[in-house]
Amino acid sequence: MIRKHLVSAGITALATVICICTALMWLAGLASPLVLSSTAILIILGVITGSLIPTILITWLIIGLTTIGAAILLIGYVVIDNSQKMLLLLTYPLVASLTALAKTIIGHWGWIDRDRNAIESYLSHYDPVVKLQTTYNAAKLYHKEAKFIAHEKEANLRIHLATVHWVHSNQFKQFHDIEYKTVLRRISKVLKQLRFPSEQLYYIGNSTFLIISYALAEDTYTYKNRQTKQALEALEVEKHNPQFKWGTLKVDQTNVSSYSELEHALRHLTRDMETDLVVEYLKGAEING
Repeated sequence: MIRKHLVSAGITALATVICICTALMWLAGLASPLVLSSTAILIILGVITGSLIPTILITWLIIGLTTIGAAILLIGYVVIDNSQKMLLLLTYPLVASLTALAKTIIGHWGWIDRDRNAIESYLSHYDPVVKLQTTYNAAKLYHKEAKFIAHEKEANLRIHLATVHWVHSNQFKQFHDIEYKTVLRRISKVLKQLRFPSEQLYYIGNSTFLIISYALAEDTYTYKNRQTKQALEALEVEKHNPQFKWGTLKVDQTNVSSYSELEHALRHLTRDMETDLVVEYLKGAEING
């Protein structure tokens, strides 16, 4: 709301400066060419002063130049109407003041850019829909884990990676955007409730979740994945059960050199998910046959 009002105020200030300058030129045009050219020069000086000079100096310039101008026009002998004298006296301080005000308001637009950058940085680290950290954080953690696995050979470290992707979610999103976000939150809730506290959950985009598990026994890991699959398959979307494909990868000393970065591991997981989807289709075909 503050951002909206700030932009509106800046646009209003600019429009006011333009309207005032136009009105002053119109009034000067009703007088002699000398008054018109003098008014134009004063407008240019006012815009330059208001744009480039600090506000406190503008105040002193307005006081000083207005005093000098008043002495020349009102006390001295200048053969023009009093209305034209007032026009010349008011042009510079009015334009300079309004331009300085517009500059101050527009200068705060930089805060909007800084705020936007902060928001973009926040969103690159955290997804507000599912309330999980994103690929950026997962990549940093995985890189550190992979280094320990590679160098701490005697510790015999290992981690399991699993990706869970909601199949056909893009088509669903095109027609049911609000419901799409609701389903993502429900998936996230299932994962948060069922996965072990020691496991790390991430949302890596495109309706895909990443699970990083540390040193779990194979039977424990298999059990937990089976339990999670059953819970996800029980979800209902528009009276239908959504379909999920899984990809899994165990990273230890034997293969950590091939998966030193998360992007390498994600390529393998993507291929594994495609295989998992084909296997599920074949199972379904066998059952129907």
